[in-house]
This record gives sequence, C-alpha cells and structure tokens, in this order.
Amino acid sequence: MALSSKPAGSFSRGWMVTVLLVLLQPLPCPAEADTSGPPEILSLFPLGGRQGEAFQGTLRGRGLEGARQLWFDSGGVRATVLGLRNEEAPKPEETPRSDAGAKPVQLLSLRFQVDPTAQPGPRSLRAITPGGLSHPLTFHVHAEPGHLESRPSHDLASEAEPLPEWPLAVHGTIGRPAEVDYYAFSVSEGERLRFEVRSLALSDMAISLYEPAGSWFSPHRARRLAFSDEPVAYPELSTEPVLRYRFGKSGRYLVRVSGFLGEGGPDHPYLLRIARDAERDKEEASVSASGGSDWEPWRERSWTRKLGTDRMEALRARTALPPATPMKQSAEEQAGTQGPPAPEAIPVIELDGAPDEASEAMEVTLPALLAGTIEHPGDIDRVRFAAKVGDRVALEIETPRATVPIFNPYLKMVDAEGAEVLTNVHSILNANTEIEKQIRPKVIHSFPRAGEFTLEIRDITAAFGGPSMAYRVLIRPQVPHMGQIHLEEDHLNLVAGRATPVSLVTDQEEHFEGSIALSLEGLPPGVTAVAATRAEPDAPPAVNEGRKERYVSRSRKASLVLVAAADAPPTPVPVVVKVMAQPVVEGRMGRMTPVKDLLLMVVAPAAISTRTALNPVEKTVAERDNRRVSPD
Repeated sequence: MALSSKPAGSFSRGWMVTVLLVLLQPLPCPAEADTSGPPEILSLFPLGGRQGEAFQGTLRGRGLEGARQLWFDSGGVRATVLGLRNEEAPKPEETPRSDAGAKPVQLLSLRFQVDPTAQPGPRSLRAITPGGLSHPLTFHVHAEPGHLESRPSHDLASEAEPLPEWPLAVHGTIGRPAEVDYYAFSVSEGERLRFEVRSLALSDMAISLYEPAGSWFSPHRARRLAFSDEPVAYPELSTEPVLRYRFGKSGRYLVRVSGFLGEGGPDHPYLLRIARDAERDKEEASVSASGGSDWEPWRERSWTRKLGTDRMEALRARTALPPATPMKQSAEEQAGTQGPPAPEAIPVIELDGAPDEASEAMEVTLPALLAGTIEHPGDIDRVRFAAKVGDRVALEIETPRATVPIFNPYLKMVDAEGAEVLTNVHSILNANTEIEKQIRPKVIHSFPRAGEFTLEIRDITAAFGGPSMAYRVLIRPQVPHMGQIHLEEDHLNLVAGRATPVSLVTDQEEHFEGSIALSLEGLPPGVTAVAATRAEPDAPPAVNEGRKERYVSRSRKASLVLVAAADAPPTPVPVVVKVMAQPVVEGRMGRMTPVKDLLLMVVAPAAISTRTALNPVEKTVAERDNRRVSPD
C-alpha cells in the first residue's frame, strides 16, 4: 500500500483530497471538547495495512472529542491523529430506530505507519480520549500488496473491478444493504488459491467464485464455481469465510464479496486476501509459532481446548495439593540427573485402524489419551479398562478439526454385560416440560461397583465420517482443581472519586472444596481493590436439570470494587492490570495463576457526564439500548 502513481486501486488515490480537508480543519481543543463518557468506535477503513508502509485511514465512532491517540495490544503499528469532523447527519427516515437520539457519528482521520518487521496478523486497536478507553476493533497487518476498492459500484459480473496480480489484499466496503462487490483476476492452469475475508463483528460475509462463461440468455452471465460462508457459529471459532480452489484452466475469473443475509452500510468494511494456498498456510504456521503471550487463558469445558500429554500436571498446577508422585527411576538414573525426576507423560493411544468389533477392543490403563478419527459413517472406536469401587474418572473431548455442530462426538460407557453406565449427553427437563439433550465436552463419574468397562466413541448421527472428524479423548482420574475464572470486562474506565464494581465467576471442578483467592496486580496510583457483596436477583424455580453434577462445573460468584481516590492522577495510556487467582485448600496456598489482562484507565470527573451514576460498562449498555437516564 505504498503511495504510488497508479490510477486505480492504490492507497494514494482519493486520499489527497482527504488530507487537504483534514489539514484545513483545526484539531479539536480538549478544553472545549464535550467528553460525556468513554468513546465508542464503530468501524475502521481500511482494516489494516502492509508491512513497512504508511497510509491514511478513518475511524468511525462516537464520543471521539479530544482523541489523542490509538492504543494497540502489540507493537509494530503506530497511528497519528490528523483531525476530527462530524459525519453528515442522515435524513430522519434513513435513521434506524435503535440510533434515534444517539450521539452524532464522527470521523477521526488517522495516519498509520506499519513497521517493516511487524509480524503479520491481527491486532486489537482502541481509541483513547479524555473520557477513557474504547472497546477494541481488529487491525490486520498483511504481507501482500494493498489495493483499495476504486469503483463506487461493481455489483454486476460485467462491471467487475479488475485487480492487479496476486497475492493481494483488497480493502473494500459493503456500503449499503444488498450490495455485492465483484473483482476480476487472472490465474494460470493448476494454481490453487486461497480466498479469505476479514470483517467486523457486525458483518457476516460470504465469498463466491465465478467463471464468466456466458449463456444463451446473456453473454455476460457468470457461472458459479465455489462458495464459502463458514456456517458454523461456535464461540471459539472464527466465522470468517475461507475458500480454497484449484483452477483447472488458465483464464479470467471473478470473486464476489457480499453479506450473507444482505448486510451493508458504512460500518461494513472488509479485507479480501488472495494468495497461493501453500504460502498462506506457511504464514499462519509462522504466526502461530511466534505469536501469543507467555501464558494462555485457561479453558476447561470447550471442544477446541488442547489436550496434551501433560494434562495431569496442568490440572495439579491449579490445586493446592501436594505435588504428584514422579515416575519411577533407577538409582543410576537418579544419580545422573539434577533435581526431581520429571512427571510421567500420559500415553497416547492411536485408535485409527483398530478393530471395530467390541470383543477386540484395545485394553488401556488410566490415564490414557485416545487419538483417532471417525473414518466412515457408523464407525465406532472402542477401548476397555478396569475400575475399582469408588474410582472417580473424568472424560475430556477435543475436536481438533471439525467441531460441533458438524462433528458431534458421542461417548458411551458400558459394563461387561453391555448395560449403559455413562454418556456425554446431558438431559434437562426445560420449563416447557420437554426433555432437552445436549452433548458435553467433559463428563465425570464415580464407579459404584468394580468391573471391566468399555468406552465407545462415535459421531452421534452415525451418518458422517472422514478425515476432518478427528478426536482426542482423555480418560483419567479426577483432580479436584480451580477451573475457569470468568470475567466479562476487558477494560474499565475509572472515574476519580468513584467506585466501580467488577463481577467474577469461579468454577470449582471435580469436587474442588477449597477457596479461590482473587487479586489484581499492577493497579495505577490512587486505585485500590476491595472485596464486596452484591444483591443477586431472585432465581426462577429450578427445573429438573438431570445429572448436572456430571456435566456442569459448580460455580461461585465473587465481586471486587475498584476505588479510585479523588486525587488519583489520570492515566494518559491504559495500564495493564493482571487478574490473578490462587487456590486455597485446608490452609495450603496453591500457585498464583494469571486469569486475564484488564486494561484500566483513570479519568477525571469532568470527563464523565454528571447525568448518570452508572459505571462505564452499564453506561455503554444504556447508550446502546437508547435508554435515557434522568439527572436524579
């Protein structure tokens, strides 16, 4: 995206006028700014930039008066504020009902500089104003040359905007509902390309690939070759579309970007990346290997969390129990090593190719990590193991490729007579007196009698199979431990002289009976955290939740109040505060464990409207729902 003289698609086209308009407007004066709360950012265009290049961009939002800078969660990108102006107000009949009475939309002009050594990949971007810190948007650093959408309308195949040679990163916008954007490109025979779209949470984008073949009805008609929408909506998986295609012949082709349900508007920008499939796979592997922090947030009851051979040690690290007995070593081995011997790793049992007959099921000892694939419809993998009276086991399931609702792993445990002992299907009697069933990625069980048991692994539909339906099932003894700590907020704007409550939920896994101590590290000067209680609303009458203890962790609620002293100095940039947790069992303190990084800013009382006594999170929700808060 270097500034160049290319007439179409370069980042310089159209920006000369923008820069002149920005320079002619005075920068907003903080003293006169109407900073009535934290900023709200709606969209960004373009959604990213190429390594080593500088370019202009526009942030669309509300409450941006006095914006000083942007904050990124990782290095390699800088942004300079050029100016601020109000967007032209839409006509009343064009204003959505949900936006009636909202603050005017503002456009913040920016100049971005991406370092040549910046690692490709997404970053979180936030705006900083006297009112505090905004929620994040994603900024993408890419290695491909950049191309800006240059035609105001190219929603017909015959009007497709031509693209330069790939690899390429195309920045565009679905500017109105039902709009589609066609782009034309050339490719050689045998090339396998990957097309992917990155957008904002408001959008649900789709990619279509066409060949301009023509027909008897119209010489401009295009024939669709492939389509991708990523229909799986799972909280931990991306819903951005990715399309891979091998071209059987050389020629000119079309790619179409659209909203799956016809979404469109000024807050629907997108980034379309076109590259050779193998090159994109290499880049993703490089980013995965080099990116990330020194610790990863703990996830317990998830289909996509990693189950490794060190799982038992990871669980024991979240307890306050004595360390596990290390694996046995000979006297010679102990003499030749320094420090205690390493704990024994969980053995991995490969089940692909194992016999399907129940009588030939492989025998395993616990703990064991089972790895396999539902290779064809109706495929069932089995293992046998022995248990004693009172043994407590936990079964955890990971779906490393396809996951629910595409692949629905069904686990069933039977005794020597074939009677069902346990499944991962949780049955609930809902408020309509109907039985609701849901498969779970974790289940625990205590054996009331000894014997030999068989574990069966299959797809719950028995209608699908293939390489994508891979699984890892860990069957192990239970370890009472501190589970996941849930904290909804990722940033807080504290007002000097006021208190802001923070609610947390702690999971007690596998009959953990201890306490969990919570603390905050790195608070800025003048800010303290104290424990608190909160009144909870009356819960509705409980329905029959089945054997809930098998499938759902026990949870406890906790509250902290962050108090900013009246003389607490405002923070010019966000302070990273670490939320920490520590298990406590019978007076023993476990390991201090990081839970989450919380971005915190202290703002002056004058920067917050006196019309409301809501905390920043509640205030944002109130504004979004268009509720009016009286001065009282």
